[in-house]
Amino acid sequence: MTKFKSFLVIAVAAVLSLSACEEKEIEEKLPKDMPKIILEKLCLTETKSGQRLWTLNADRADVFDEIIKVDEVTVHFYDEDEIEYSVLNAPRGELNTRTHNIFVEDSVYVVTSDSTELYTESLFWLNDSAKILTDAYVKIMKRDGTVIEGRGLRTDPRLSRIEIIGETRGSSPILLPDIRK
Repeated sequence: MTKFKSFLVIAVAAVLSLSACEEKEIEEKLPKDMPKIILEKLCLTETKSGQRLWTLNADRADVFDEIIKVDEVTVHFYDEDEIEYSVLNAPRGELNTRTHNIFVEDSVYVVTSDSTELYTESLFWLNDSAKILTDAYVKIMKRDGTVIEGRGLRTDPRLSRIEIIGETRGSSPILLPDIRK
């Protein structure tokens, strides 16, 4: 091999080595919790057999490997005719891109098409079973004046079948007839 070719091979190897070192230094200086992508105005729709089940909207989304962190999140839930029956709002949340489970927190509010309202500090949407879960304090208010409060909740997004897991209290304007009359 000529001296020029030997020099060229050594120079190329040195440049490649420096380039790899620079990339490693840059990676080490970047914070480990940096998102891969930052999105403004995210809209994501979950479907099954072409039918819309829910839509998540967010003002901002930070995309990581399996997690998307969202700000000012709204989730719309739809029935089999794709008519909206429930809306969830929260200042922030996370979506798992593998399971499609959603966690929201910080003043969570859910309202259904029949005006039932749910207030809590955090909720977990379990996508495969279509259930809403929380271990936080919850307050549910129905249009007829019924109020249910407690700790922990398992329900569907329609808030039609509500199970309070822990301590429960409530009131209802329903007047029971006097059985002695």
